[in-house]
Amino acid sequence: MEHLTKQLRSLIDNSRSSMEVPHILELVTYVAYIAKENSELFEVIVNSGHAKQLDMLIEAGKALEENYPTEICSAPDQHRIDVKIINLVVSFIAAISNFDTLAKALREMNAQVLGRFSADLANLNMERIFSALVGDCSGKSLYDGACGLARVASSLNSETLCLEEKNRSTYISAYRLLALENKHFKLANTDSLLESNFGLDKQFDLVVMEPPMAQKFGADERRMLVGAPFIEVLKDKPISAAAGDSLWIQQALSKLNETGKGYILIPQGFLFRGGYDAKVREYLLENELLEAVIGLPANVLNGTSIPPVILVLNKNKPAGSSVVFVDASGIGESNKNRITISEEDAVLIADLAAGKLADDDRYKAVFMPEIREQNNELNISRYIIKNVEVEELDVEQELQVLNNYQVEFEQSQKTLKLLLAKYQ
Repeated sequence: MEHLTKQLRSLIDNSRSSMEVPHILELVTYVAYIAKENSELFEVIVNSGHAKQLDMLIEAGKALEENYPTEICSAPDQHRIDVKIINLVVSFIAAISNFDTLAKALREMNAQVLGRFSADLANLNMERIFSALVGDCSGKSLYDGACGLARVASSLNSETLCLEEKNRSTYISAYRLLALENKHFKLANTDSLLESNFGLDKQFDLVVMEPPMAQKFGADERRMLVGAPFIEVLKDKPISAAAGDSLWIQQALSKLNETGKGYILIPQGFLFRGGYDAKVREYLLENELLEAVIGLPANVLNGTSIPPVILVLNKNKPAGSSVVFVDASGIGESNKNRITISEEDAVLIADLAAGKLADDDRYKAVFMPEIREQNNELNISRYIIKNVEVEELDVEQELQVLNNYQVEFEQSQKTLKLLLAKYQ
């Protein structure tokens, strides 16, 4: 995939002066989708003159509309496209033999090139962490109500994927990428909090989500959310404008079947905030739905330095069992204010969360009486105390060093005075 990513970057560099980077990536994804789903006509396009290729790509998309959503088959808006770039993209796609690898490279390029401007938070770090935590998904169904480009959902290789994405352009790209990978999926373009395509009668073995961080709601959205079927805490009561994290947690729970497990990435503020968040924490704890709290490093995500946390939810958690706390804030390699989580790092985090390293200082299993004593706050630092090594100083030696500096200073002052007197 590394070679293909380099080729993609070269294509972008050659096209950058004519098209914006997001539009180049959109065009590449569309042309690849046409090449896979309408291969016979694409072969004709490859061999056609440059002036005709865009119109032929548009017609190739229209020919697919009987079997796929219209917006998926529609070419990018023509004002976004420089016709001189079409042949470069067509030639690039014509040389591709593995569309699955191309889809992965396109997601990686979105993360690398778009950075904080990407609508998708997922990066290789989170793909590795979630994959290690969730483990084998074969034979299981998976739901993600804020799937972005479906990077994490795709990597988990579950039997079925049921996904929702609010942003239209991100939904279109995600659909095409999943098709390139031959995934068995259902993907809806909708706000899953306000109007999920998968009702409460449809539940899943797994929920894995990276919802928008600390989402805020306007007055209209708050009115629409009153009485939402997934809400269990203060049902039919007015919703706080800052209730995003708590609502996503409840939505995740509502999508799990009676033995299901959920993995949701949220800001660490949920662990200690009062108000509605405190009531949701109490609900999770008293109903024994919270299995683990995993604190991740700062700078592990694209576009934010906020250290996030993964909550592991379990609808089949044994009564009286502990809540596992993991401090993974020091795991990973730092490079220019970015943290890289290797596959080995991800396995370490998963082993800590599974209790396989019970003697490790970054792990602690805590029972409800202790959590209640902490007013149901889940700050990891309340339960895992970091050992800070303090270097002991030799006081006499340090005083001698200080005295030497003083002598040097006095000597320099004498030298300075002599020089001033000489040149006055």
